[in-house]
Amino acid sequence: MKRSTFLPLFFTALVVVFGIAVWVRLSAFETDVVFRDETALTSPGPSAAATTERNDSSDTPAETGTIVEIGGTTSTASAASSRQQRYNELLRTPPPAPPIAPPAPKESLFDRVVNPIASALGVNRSKPQSVNVAPPKPPQPQQQQQSQTRGGGDSRGSDQSQTAEKKPRPEEDPETDVTPPQLMGADFTPAQVQDNGETMLTAYVTDNLSGVRSVSGVISSPSGALQGFACQRDGEGDRFTARIKVPPDAAEGIWSVKYLTLSDNANNSVNINQTSGQLPPSARFQVISSGSDSTPPVLRSVYLERRSMNAGDRNTVFVQADDEKSGVSLVSGVFVSPSKQARIGFGCRPGGGGAWECTVSPPACLDCGAWQLEQIQVQDKANNMATFRSDNQLISQIVLDISGDQCDAGPPLITALAVNPMVVSNAEGGTITITAIVQDDACGVASLSGQAIPAGAVSGQRIPFSFDPSPDGQNFTGRILVPKHAAKGVWTIGWIQALDKGHNLRAYGAAEPVLARTTFRVE
Repeated sequence: MKRSTFLPLFFTALVVVFGIAVWVRLSAFETDVVFRDETALTSPGPSAAATTERNDSSDTPAETGTIVEIGGTTSTASAASSRQQRYNELLRTPPPAPPIAPPAPKESLFDRVVNPIASALGVNRSKPQSVNVAPPKPPQPQQQQQSQTRGGGDSRGSDQSQTAEKKPRPEEDPETDVTPPQLMGADFTPAQVQDNGETMLTAYVTDNLSGVRSVSGVISSPSGALQGFACQRDGEGDRFTARIKVPPDAAEGIWSVKYLTLSDNANNSVNINQTSGQLPPSARFQVISSGSDSTPPVLRSVYLERRSMNAGDRNTVFVQADDEKSGVSLVSGVFVSPSKQARIGFGCRPGGGGAWECTVSPPACLDCGAWQLEQIQVQDKANNMATFRSDNQLISQIVLDISGDQCDAGPPLITALAVNPMVVSNAEGGTITITAIVQDDACGVASLSGQAIPAGAVSGQRIPFSFDPSPDGQNFTGRILVPKHAAKGVWTIGWIQALDKGHNLRAYGAAEPVLARTTFRVE
């Protein structure tokens, strides 16, 4: 037999024989230890058969390493061989915790003795290894979202995503109209017109429930001239028309709808403007003009008949303006009060010497002091318009001093609001009566108006209303006409505008406490 084969067999036999001897001895040791441990558990007080004993004649503890053997004989660790002590330590050492949650099967006593000896002698005593496969961890929500976004991973995630996208939305309330009218198309006939001619705008507008109430808008020329229009329903369908008169000497080029306002009978409205691209390309026409006028009038001079006056009297403002082609057609202006809360407007008519004469008639009660000319607006016959404000020297130098026996610089004050009833039907519509208590310093309240809006301002839905004064002029009563199919939910007062007889004006917004507390409900 070769030496290379003999040596491994010899060492293996030696290990087996030695291991059997140790196994016999340890089996007896474990039996005695188990017996003594059970006795300790059932008997009161400390056990006399512990693995380490105390000397009855001494208070000092017994030597460590004392081993209790069968028959009660003892031998100390110092008497044992170093190899035997190593075996004992290995036997007392618990196996390392397994890395996987399921516990590993407990080794037999033979394996616990023989394996360390074989390892110490360099003999590889291999045994089958159990393979524990940990279950896959579920993906985290963020990983699932990324996987679905990339389109990879579990196909079920993709199916769930598609199912969520295909899930139908809740059906809308068939009794509520919160959708404004929709523009289906618009065109001009003819699409080309001579100045001083006429074309017709046709707009096709539909509404989902309550029906279209009005269609209106503004047309803009290449020079920026504006011209308003209002459409009429053509028959019973969704066709609305308006005749557009092109002025003489109108600016040549493309005229188009600048914006279009659509409203339905539930007070939903929408503004479709040119810059957002919501209007179709056909909502325009071409103007051909032999004397095209694209320049607005020029302001030459402004002066007053009198620089001071008494409230209630009349005064005249003179305005000179020129236009090189079509000529001036309109002149108007505005004065602003010292407190900037009141304004007096005036219109003008052609006078002698090429000047326009504008009559100013301030009320008897007003904000006394220096009223500043705020603006002059001029327009020619081709609808070209120019506005001159206080940054123009001709405007800034015009100041009118007004004095009076009654002076009022403050706007009206709303002290209380109340509505009745608090609830109105969506199916039938109804009337909400709103009562306001208003105070004013001197001049007295002239007018009160406002607007009701649903919570969230659904689809631009608004209900305008006005007030009528009581005989004492302090209590005002308004009527909010809630239409059929109005938005359900809580409605608030969006704003109220209060004007006194001295032209002092204040607009109360929804954030004002007196308005925020005033609500009603549509069901």
